[in-house]
Amino acid sequence: MNNNDEFRANAAECQRMADSTQDAGDRKRWLKMADNWLRMIMPARRGNDGRFDAAERSHGTHQAKAGATH
Repeated sequence: MNNNDEFRANAAECQRMADSTQDAGDRKRWLKMADNWLRMIMPARRGNDGRFDAAERSHGTHQAKAGATH
């Protein structure tokens, strides 16, 4: 799963949580989190034929995972 897919999945989970709450304040916070996840999605790269994206998905970037958590 690439980052954009992960961000979409997190946004969808926030949306589900917003839909399941009865509290208006909680709903607003869940929807804000969903919006923030969706804003993190990188737009498609222009001008490439998809080979770079395919290679990145299959081989990764070889970057170390960050030690920070949210």
